Amino acid sequence: MERILDQAISEAQEAEVYQVRSQVKTVKFQANRLKSVDSASEEGIGLRVIRKGKIGFSSTTDGDDPHLLIQRALDSSQFGQEAHFRMPSPGKVPLVNCYDRRTAALELQEMIEEGEKAIHLVRKKFPYLECEAEIEKMEREVSIINSRGLSQSYKKTDYQFFLYGFLAREEEFLGVGEEESSSRYRDSSRTLAERLIELVSLAKRRVGISSGKYPAIFTSKAVPLLLGSLKMGINGKVVQKKVSPLLRKMRTSIASSSLNIVDDATFPFGPASSPLDGEGIPSRPTRIIEKGRLKSFIYDLQTAGLMRTRSTANAARSYDSLPSPSTTNLILKEGKVPFEEMIQDIKEGILVDQVIGSGQGNTLMGEFSVNLDLGYKIEDGKIKGRVKDVMISGNTYKMLKELVAIG
Repeated sequence: MERILDQAISEAQEAEVYQVRSQVKTVKFQANRLKSVDSASEEGIGLRVIRKGKIGFSSTTDGDDPHLLIQRALDSSQFGQEAHFRMPSPGKVPLVNCYDRRTAALELQEMIEEGEKAIHLVRKKFPYLECEAEIEKMEREVSIINSRGLSQSYKKTDYQFFLYGFLAREEEFLGVGEEESSSRYRDSSRTLAERLIELVSLAKRRVGISSGKYPAIFTSKAVPLLLGSLKMGINGKVVQKKVSPLLRKMRTSIASSSLNIVDDATFPFGPASSPLDGEGIPSRPTRIIEKGRLKSFIYDLQTAGLMRTRSTANAARSYDSLPSPSTTNLILKEGKVPFEEMIQDIKEGILVDQVIGSGQGNTLMGEFSVNLDLGYKIEDGKIKGRVKDVMISGNTYKMLKELVAIG
């Protein structure tokens, strides 16, 4: 890496070398049986330069001959964006828990056994269900150096377990999925199986619902539907292009006063936790919404420079891409209303658990219209059964304003 940096800065004003080494193990089950076991490793290097005030970039998986990598980065700068930043100098890096030795040591056989256990538990209760599962663990090392003296590296692990059960009969299809994702390993087989069993039990009875406007409860699986528009609206690239609906709403109320959202890459063992962002900026929490008021957008160095502010340490990238602003662990502060109490307070409504895709509509402006993959009718404070052939629509920003309770 140092050799690449030294050669690059001999012809560029500034330079940065970003390296990723990763190992991934994946176990897949299909039709209740083990389908495949895969192991893969990858190593790559990305070089970003600022030459004559413009950004150049190139990447390679062959680190033995840096000449072509450097030349391509320098050549591409002719057509690159004007740089509105300088590479960061070294800063104080927080201690972030994002590497778990147990995850790193996890063997394929253990992953297979967990998948088999989860499927067995589900089919013991519902023998007619067909189950699928995917278990993946990743270990990676990220290193970054630049021409202003920054030199940092860290290790990170990821563990994901997805369990899915479905029933396909004439004129009927039921599919239920559950997932766990973290930087730290824990055996999720029983937890996921029990959650899936509970949802299937509720879905056994089908009920109808008339078209209309209803109060809705969104589970943690469905909340991303509401946050998708918000994530776009706070993205520095969208803000810089002046197309964000939140552009002139900083420090104003955009949601219920009960809503608090933080973007926090320092959250212990979060799926997107790390001590540095993709440009070497030390990670830190960023308040996005506080008591319903918009507090911050998210920026990388380039978008921050264009907006004449500072980076929020939200540069996301791999070795083969330029940095771009993105959320990390988007955390909703826990509310005080138990789920059961939410249900009890609804005369007639709907529980949204799974939706199909991101739907249609002007997503940037908060509009959505999606098919309900798994949802339940609430009547007289109780879950009555599963609803089918239902589409839900609304506006994210309007719904955030009308938010009644958070669990």
